[in-house]
Amino acid sequence: MRPLTFINGVLLGSAGALAGVLGIILFFRWVLAGDTTLDQTVVQSQLPLDQLSLDMAIFSGLTLLALAAFLGELRRRRWRVPADYLLAVGLVGVVIYFLAEPVTRLRDLTVLGGAALAGALFFGLARSLGIVTRVSDWLGD
Repeated sequence: MRPLTFINGVLLGSAGALAGVLGIILFFRWVLAGDTTLDQTVVQSQLPLDQLSLDMAIFSGLTLLALAAFLGELRRRRWRVPADYLLAVGLVGVVIYFLAEPVTRLRDLTVLGGAALAGALFFGLARSLGIVTRVSDWLGD
């Protein structure tokens, strides 16, 4: 197994576990909120449904990106490089989303999108000039 395949597998497992746990929490919040006989102080007041749903959607999307990158690396498909690139951009986006101040979050994500687009254009230019092929041969890929 190649090192990037292992890293993608770790990211796949971590993001999938987070998405799964958030899904379980949402399920139990939904089930317990309907039962009036239980003492539900935690279920009703401490777990905001909209934020849990958004976080589950974020980690589900990251899981899908990691799955695509993992399968691309495992099967050595031609599209594995763009999948790895999208996974890296998605991972940075998740880190920015959770660690940035809410006031500057949109600006930071916009800068990330611009940098990701510029990186994709640079990679396309390097590929058309044959630089990517030479580097790939040098690395033994």
